[in-house]
Amino acid sequence: MGEKNRKLEKVLDLIGQKGFDGLVIYSSGTCSILGPSYLHYFAEARPLGRRNGAVVTRHGKVTLLVEPAWDAGRMAASWVEDVQGTSSFPDELVRVLDEEGLTGTVGLVGGREMAEEVYEKIAEKVTLEPADGIIESLAREKTPLEMEHVYRASRIADIGFEAFLREARPGMKETEIVAEMEYAMRAEGADDIFILISSGPHNYEMHEPTDRRLRQGDIIIGEITPVCEGQFIQLCRTVALGLPAPVLFEKYRMLLHALDESLSVIRPGVESSAMSRAMNRVISEAGYGKYCYPPYMRARGHGFGVGSIAPGGVIDDETKTPFERLQVVVVHPNQYIPETGYLACGETVLVSSNGIERLAATETKLYVKEV
Repeated sequence: MGEKNRKLEKVLDLIGQKGFDGLVIYSSGTCSILGPSYLHYFAEARPLGRRNGAVVTRHGKVTLLVEPAWDAGRMAASWVEDVQGTSSFPDELVRVLDEEGLTGTVGLVGGREMAEEVYEKIAEKVTLEPADGIIESLAREKTPLEMEHVYRASRIADIGFEAFLREARPGMKETEIVAEMEYAMRAEGADDIFILISSGPHNYEMHEPTDRRLRQGDIIIGEITPVCEGQFIQLCRTVALGLPAPVLFEKYRMLLHALDESLSVIRPGVESSAMSRAMNRVISEAGYGKYCYPPYMRARGHGFGVGSIAPGGVIDDETKTPFERLQVVVVHPNQYIPETGYLACGETVLVSSNGIERLAATETKLYVKEV
């Protein structure tokens, strides 16, 4: 039995446990750090339009409905055999529900993305019950193919940072560096890319790239996040243009110590707040306790993708959700320090049975580029 059939088999088992007639998995076409796509995960293909959905009956019939109609040809890459294009999604979704005889309680996955007109239309036909947990539960056990995508995204992130380091030089604009990074990562197969950057002698935050030109003596900080088939990897890196003052090395060593301490507590069953507390303890002991919290800092990490911990949310000192095996988590003691400005330090790890697996091949350290 292939991975796709195992995925459907598990969904049908969960539908049965809930007593649903079937399941509607909806997507507005977005798949981002803040909101991974349940439909993309389930169908293994990413729709482009703003209204899309899969109807799964308790007997195992799956229909994938996409808008605009022309996207059906591209979505044929999905394992779902019945892919239908439409220019009137709400009406066609009701038609599919009627044809499959769904009249009772139907689970709704991705309801927070669903347009009001779509929800009201199908709510006239069936009783809808939130069911995001079905796909979240399914996604907690990654398939070999999904793990392949995780490792591929990790390689792409490393390539993005290599481009960052290679292209960073006086006279280059932030936008030009980001363009080179994005080109390198897309050439290696990234589906999408999210990058924040900042440059200057004293940074206060990371942001979208600007037309500012780099200068000798700048500190460049970057957050590099490629996506590969719905799997996200993030690297947080700091590069100095020219030999920096000793204080920068000193403070970055402190952040590396905070990173190592926070990674050492991660394992299945441990509350995620333990990671944040370990990180903040090291930074506080160095004299920067007030800078560990708002308004200076917010998240100490978060999950990535369907089935992970706090995707799009935050991991901080109050996050009680425990880590689970095979979760993909970014851990970043990114920190504002008065003497140096904001520094980026962090990487993405895979929660393993006994701890973590570090996914990046490039080392997390302070990089110095002679110019």
